[in-house]
This record gives sequence, C-alpha cells and structure tokens, in this order.
Amino acid sequence: MGRLQSVRKGSWTEEEDLLLRKCIEKYGEGKWRHVPARAGLNRCRKSCRLRWLNYLRPNIKRGDFAVDEVDLIIRLHKLLGNRWSLIAGRIPGRTANDIKNFWNSHLSKKLTSESSSSTTILATMKLPNSGGAPCSSPMWSMGPATGTGVEDETHQAQEEEEDEE
Repeated sequence: MGRLQSVRKGSWTEEEDLLLRKCIEKYGEGKWRHVPARAGLNRCRKSCRLRWLNYLRPNIKRGDFAVDEVDLIIRLHKLLGNRWSLIAGRIPGRTANDIKNFWNSHLSKKLTSESSSSTTILATMKLPNSGGAPCSSPMWSMGPATGTGVEDETHQAQEEEEDEE
C-alpha cells in the first residue's frame, strides 16, 4: 500500500495565495474539499477555506479598528458574549477571527483592568485612528449604534434592572 502524501503546513506563499484566488474566481466559494486539487495546492481543505475567509476575500477590511467599531464590539460583546460570528455579522468587512483576536489582545485586558463603562475605556484607549482622543463623529455622540438592534435590547435590559430596584 502506498504512503499517503502529507500536506504542506506553515506560512502561505504569494504563489499559493494567487493559485487559491484564481481557483475561487473560476469555481466560486464552497465545495472546499475540491479546492486544493483544483487549485493545484498541497494544502488541506480547511487551510484553504480559512485562508480565503480570513485573509484573501476581497471585501475584508484590514488595518486598525475605528473608535465606533470598538464601541460597537464592546456593546455587542456585553450583549452576546463570545459569539464572534454574530458580532462580526454586524460589523461590515471584519471577520470573526479578526474581532476575536482584537478583543483578546486589546479590549478584554482594558475592560478587566479598568472595570468601568465602555465610554471611559474608549476615551482612554490609544487607537491609531484617533490619536488617543475620543472620536468627534456624529456616531460617537449619538449613544448606542443605530440599526443593529442592540439599542433596543440594551434599553430593555436597563429598564428591567430599574424595575428590580
């Protein structure tokens, strides 16, 4: 019986990224079990899927998080917990993996060390986009983000807490 050929592990090369992009353009997303063979890659299907979803997809937003995105992540995490895909679904262009990594490396530490409101944390946080100062955009001054459904649930939870007191 022949020996099974092992798949390549480790960092992706530019050539592999290009092969994966061309394969997705030609055949579309999905049917990930066929992708490595169709693309001519010596990678497992899970590796191809994750590479596409987290790094190569054209609509992924790269770079620093804006202040309003951070505020929304904090409020959604308070409401939904560690359900990263649900949170990512409400922040266009950001992947669940990106949000989870940002939360675990920046926000959770700030929240546990300061134990204060999200507004105070955002005001003291030094984000590359803001220069350390709070954002003066209309979104910041409006309070809870609109259009996410969070403000209704948060308001309802606050009313319930007041009723209990």
